[in-house]
Amino acid sequence: MRARLEVAAFRAAHLDALTLQPAQAAWRGRVGPEATSALEAGGSAWTLIRGGQVVGCGGVIDRGSGRGEAWALIARDAGPAMLAATRIVRRYFQTAPFRRIEAVTANAFAPAQRWAEMLGFQSEGVMQAYCDDGSDAERWAIINQRETVQWPGPEPFSISPAR
Repeated sequence: MRARLEVAAFRAAHLDALTLQPAQAAWRGRVGPEATSALEAGGSAWTLIRGGQVVGCGGVIDRGSGRGEAWALIARDAGPAMLAATRIVRRYFQTAPFRRIEAVTANAFAPAQRWAEMLGFQSEGVMQAYCDDGSDAERWAIINQRETVQWPGPEPFSISPAR
């Protein structure tokens, strides 16, 4: 039997427990104590845990005026949890209190672009020389054309894997 996937409110310690996939490893030193404290206090950040192991952290940062910026840091071995994670994140995006949710993916990291598409994002185009190393990135957005409904999270809940 596979371990259940749990969603918990984000805590700074979750980032320390996360073994990042190689394409995101450079982010390890960029998220400092002030940023993690702000993410904890903001209430729109969660952690996915499978079998006691952190498999991902993510959320949406409120940028004001109905606009949010999605972010995610994913574990190297998160593969078996990604279907359930995709369902959870899509559900949140469908009920999130934002009219526009944005995301950025490095063009060199195709799995992030595929996940953005699976989550319902639409590409808005390439941003040349956007990344720290001078490489290109893609801007994505979900436009919610409905009345805003508050998501019931971040109360912890879990999903059993499909049998």
